[in-house]
Amino acid sequence: MKNKKTAKTINIGKIIQNLFLVIIAAVLFWLSNPNILFNNGLSFLAWFNYLPVFFLIKKSKLSFSWLWGGFYGVLSYGLYGYWLKTFHPMGLIIVCIGYFFICAFLFFILKLCDLLCKKNAWLLEFLCVCAYEYVKTLGFFGVSYGVTAYTQWQNIHLIQLCSLTGVFGLNLLVIFPSSFLFSYISKSAARNKILNHEAFGKSHISAYVKKEQALWQNSLTLTYVCGILWIVLLVASLIYGFKAISKNQFEKTVSVAAIQNNENPWKNGIEEYSQNVKKLIQLTEEAQALANEVDFIVWPETAVVPSIVYNYDYGNDVRRFLLISQLLNFIDENNSVFVIGNSHEVELRNVERVRYNSALVFESGKNVHPCEPDIYSKTRLVPFTETFPAKHLFPYLYVKLLNGDSHMWEKGEEYTVFDYRGLKFSTPICFEDTFSTVCRQMVLNGSRCFFNLSNDSWSKSIPCQKQHLAMAVFRSVENGVPSVRSTASGVSCIISPIGKIERTAPEFCEAFVLGNIPVIEDEAQTLFTRTGDVAGMAQTALFCLILIMQTFVVIINIIKNHR
Repeated sequence: MKNKKTAKTINIGKIIQNLFLVIIAAVLFWLSNPNILFNNGLSFLAWFNYLPVFFLIKKSKLSFSWLWGGFYGVLSYGLYGYWLKTFHPMGLIIVCIGYFFICAFLFFILKLCDLLCKKNAWLLEFLCVCAYEYVKTLGFFGVSYGVTAYTQWQNIHLIQLCSLTGVFGLNLLVIFPSSFLFSYISKSAARNKILNHEAFGKSHISAYVKKEQALWQNSLTLTYVCGILWIVLLVASLIYGFKAISKNQFEKTVSVAAIQNNENPWKNGIEEYSQNVKKLIQLTEEAQALANEVDFIVWPETAVVPSIVYNYDYGNDVRRFLLISQLLNFIDENNSVFVIGNSHEVELRNVERVRYNSALVFESGKNVHPCEPDIYSKTRLVPFTETFPAKHLFPYLYVKLLNGDSHMWEKGEEYTVFDYRGLKFSTPICFEDTFSTVCRQMVLNGSRCFFNLSNDSWSKSIPCQKQHLAMAVFRSVENGVPSVRSTASGVSCIISPIGKIERTAPEFCEAFVLGNIPVIEDEAQTLFTRTGDVAGMAQTALFCLILIMQTFVVIINIIKNHR
């Protein structure tokens, strides 16, 4: 009877320990990123994010590891992306359910690594986590939110490494300390346990003890060697960062004003649209009054909701036509280049109209009257809120989404590069600057600056806006080009080619950011721009290769032992 009670107590104790580790891991993940307690995040915590996870994997059984992983996914991403509930409570529920399954699978694979490798499993687990963070950014459902390296967005010297390796090279450096500390602590404890056995002086186990002690000592030595290598790489990265920053000198610049109108553009009605355009014009005039000349004026994503081109050419709504005419007259009397977010409509064969989330570029005397702007249409759309590829298979669900707060768009076809006043630039729209692949392709096409047009006003959350900003910083560093962010409510700012935020506007207020950005005229490209996410691909390939090889080794050993 006593044994049953003791066993039950031990099981409850283990469950409580594992639950504690899950909660600690989720809280570390949450706090290291921008959050409601610390808007910029506590970046130093990211270096230990996965330490509780590795201990949890060691303690848990294979049959239950997935369950702890699912709980971790729900808790960590529920805290991190709490602002999704403002868009729609179902959005947060879907993300939590998705990460339940994603992290359940991750923890199952991590436990498998632990069982397959035993003494040096920590290295394979380390590669597994690196591979997971890369793979989760891929495909139609891929998102970059939550990648560990993004927590370091304010560590200006360290993030210069990304111009060589991209964000996943830095990711390897930031995740490693969790693996190293886990290995050191667990191996030291195992070695001490063996030494305690030897202290009992039992002659019949002394040979076994010595063999085990030698194995654990060799394993600990490997941990030290990997730790030293990490220190060398970290120091080298910082030295490179200091040198890269010291070379950040440019002769030619252009002036730019990023307008932040602090409005939700999806308030319906011509009165709302007119009021919003009036406010954008007023803020633009205030910015221009502070400078002799502003070369570029940037307005946020869908700053003007009615399609400018369609209402100018074909529109039969008089009030919308008058609004567009007023706007175009203002641009035509102005000496700046205007980059405007717009819901661009195109009529197909006089039968249907399709809509694009677009950036329109105007310059007085060139393409205002007649209205023929240069146009870029968003190519990477947000799943289920901007695109629903199975709309013909699930028409009922598609209609439900349209009746909600979703705004469906057609997908753009090319990464356009604009060339005005000596500046070659591209306009990643909102979600797009969270992906290194999108911005890299724009630079490969010839762009030397990003004008990002965003709208995160719906979130009503500063942490949401800071999480988005953190990723935007890396796009500049990776490609060595400046960024200008014009957002509906924040964070509007100017980012230098080294990822330094030069100027910024406060969140959730009417404001503008006025400053200069360098004109990069040469064709030089960073190593990352030329090679892409090789670091992420290499980590994933190496993990898969070692996992497969180790699985075969274990299977062969099992077969030999059963002969």
